[in-house]
Amino acid sequence: MSRTAQDVLEFDKLRELLRLRTTCAPGRRAVSALEPGTQRAALESAFALIREAREWLRAGRELGFGALADPQGWLEKLEGPGMVLEPGEFLDAASLLETSGWLRQQFREDAAKSPLLTARATGLADFRDTHAAIRWCILPNGEISDDASQALRRIRVSITQTRDSIQRTLKQILRSRNAEAGEDYVTLRNERFVIPVRAEQRRSVPGVVHGASGTGQTVFMEPFETVETNNQLVQLAEDEAAEIARILRELTEKLQGVRGPLLAAVETIEELDSVFARARFAQEFDAAIPEFSDWSELRLVEARHPVLEDKLRKENRAIVPMTLSLGGEERVLVISGPNTGGKTVALKTTGMAALAAQSGIPVAAQRAVLPIFDRVLVDIGDEQSIAADLSTFSAHMLNLKAMLETATPQSLVLVDEMGTGTAPEEGATLAVALLDEFRAKKCIVLATTHHDRLKTYASTTPGVVNAAVEFDDVNLRPTYRLMVGVPGGSSGIAIAQRLGIATGIIERARSLLAPESREAADLIAYLHRSRDELDRLQKQMAAERHALEEERKKLRTEWVERQQKRIKELEAQFAEMQKRFDENVARVVEAVKERELRGQLVKSTRRKMQDARGEARDELNAAVVQTISDSQADLGVQAASATAVSAVRLQPGARVRVRGFSKPVVLRRIDGSSVEIEAGPLRMKVAIDEITSVEGERATAKAFSPRAKLQGVTVTSQSGGGAGSDEINVIGMTVEEATDRLDKFLDDAALGHRTELRIIHGHGTGALRKGIGEFLSSHPLVEKHSFETEERGGKAITVVELRR
Repeated sequence: MSRTAQDVLEFDKLRELLRLRTTCAPGRRAVSALEPGTQRAALESAFALIREAREWLRAGRELGFGALADPQGWLEKLEGPGMVLEPGEFLDAASLLETSGWLRQQFREDAAKSPLLTARATGLADFRDTHAAIRWCILPNGEISDDASQALRRIRVSITQTRDSIQRTLKQILRSRNAEAGEDYVTLRNERFVIPVRAEQRRSVPGVVHGASGTGQTVFMEPFETVETNNQLVQLAEDEAAEIARILRELTEKLQGVRGPLLAAVETIEELDSVFARARFAQEFDAAIPEFSDWSELRLVEARHPVLEDKLRKENRAIVPMTLSLGGEERVLVISGPNTGGKTVALKTTGMAALAAQSGIPVAAQRAVLPIFDRVLVDIGDEQSIAADLSTFSAHMLNLKAMLETATPQSLVLVDEMGTGTAPEEGATLAVALLDEFRAKKCIVLATTHHDRLKTYASTTPGVVNAAVEFDDVNLRPTYRLMVGVPGGSSGIAIAQRLGIATGIIERARSLLAPESREAADLIAYLHRSRDELDRLQKQMAAERHALEEERKKLRTEWVERQQKRIKELEAQFAEMQKRFDENVARVVEAVKERELRGQLVKSTRRKMQDARGEARDELNAAVVQTISDSQADLGVQAASATAVSAVRLQPGARVRVRGFSKPVVLRRIDGSSVEIEAGPLRMKVAIDEITSVEGERATAKAFSPRAKLQGVTVTSQSGGGAGSDEINVIGMTVEEATDRLDKFLDDAALGHRTELRIIHGHGTGALRKGIGEFLSSHPLVEKHSFETEERGGKAITVVELRR
């Protein structure tokens, strides 16, 4: 009987690797039941769970069910009518109920990050009542608690009292008889209390004999005085057993009432333990979540056979990963190269990747893109059968015949050493014919060979690709690296030389090679050298590109830091100059003694200071914006267009794109060759030729608010309170900014003969409201001020009355 693909590819050894990473018996059974499937939706659902579990593990957390006793036995027992569980089985049931309750809470805090795991856990039933009933009745040592029922407690109290009464009576009898040492104790025989009496004195104690010692010299007597109380004790024991049986039956019925939810809980624990075992495997083996292709694409990047990798790890050896790609028109890969070079490993690695992916198991690879195969057909290894009187060649032919009969365009075919076991020429031609048939069926095929005829076939046939397992010609040993696109040499003579075959024999063998064989070997060696040189150049280019990218990032970071430092220095200088200016003005004002003149001077000075600050701030903002604009390419932001817009197309209120800004801003006003733009709370002037396009939309109430600044740069806000308005909005401003705005606002209002004004400052922390109140209290134009009524805004708005 030929082996299945799973047997040949050692799929159960992969399942064993997963079983070692489970934490409970149900999880081990779930892993053992993993089989390749063809339902894409079910597979993608399983991998989505594994992806969440892997992220959970990466965060340094775990999920295990080591405290769970195997529930299979007692759950099956619940199916039988009239069955009653034993106390120990109730303890096992309690462990399931506890585990289920614990699991329900596990993912609540990370529900957003683990929605699928959370859904599984929160879908479990609430077993708290059933669990409490079991723990109330069954003690941790498996005994029935006295508190299990009032009747049981009453019976056990009676048992204790009766037992004490019997023992007192028997001890009195022993004392009255002056029993000798060794015969002055009370014991049990046949569940009845008795005393020891010498055989020759048995008639001195009226009662019932319940046995004798091993020597026959002592008999155990139940005196008639205690027969009735012993009978009562026996009856009480029977009552106790009946009450315990009733309690256990009642608990069993409770579990039977929730048997469906219990089975669902076990299934969830099975699934999650299996999922986390596969996630642990993915972490430890750096395995990838496979992608399923729609167009029969097979691509494996840095793939490894996990069973072989595990074996080599234990030997402190490294595995050589494999990369290959098939699909589209190229569906047949012919792998050649020396013996022990890794050709068969390449087949098994590909087959294992397919079986793993379709069983919901991460693939040991950096990336894995696979079709969903309807079957994996394998002919690997020695299939010789003495019992069936078949040679190795015949067994392979029968196997290939069966594979051809069942193969479809959705099949994966793996054939090792095609055409061996018979004459080389016949074997090679037969292998070519078989590969052509598989190719006609549009299967994806990987085949290994030593025949040059097959290498030529792969080089000249559309849809067929050569590959080689590399051989180190210097050290005369295989490297196990798979190279797609070039054929491999057999290297048999080189290997024989390495193994110590005499030099004369080696030279004789080389001289007997046909000229065309030597030419083919030289050509293959040349191809390998060219491939190695190409690989070296690609690696060198990749390293140089990486170095250039790192240097660019470093220069960019340094440039940004320099600009930030320069802007901070400018702001610091601006703040210092403003501070000195304020101090000088304050000293001048303080020197004026006449009150009315000082008030006028204060008002005039404030207005001039505000204008000066505004002009200075505009200049600073213009410098900042220009710096940002000039540096957008370095900062990774692309301008909308390189072409300026004609001034004729610009209208106030239009949304325009400005060089240096990634999103549109609002055009407020045109001033000769410059324009004033608004980006949220920011207003600034830019040159007209900085505008690159017009969006064609009028500005809305909610203007765009890009963060057109570097860290440490602030631009003065311009909001609320235009000329002729009775209301000003200073929300978001500092106290200093707000009072500057308010001073001018109050002057304009006085000139406009307005007597009542509203200042909107919001609630916030209260600091702005307090600062505005203090400012208004000392302002010469203000008669009084108060908060607005509750229905019109309350303490978020201050109402001001001006002097007439």
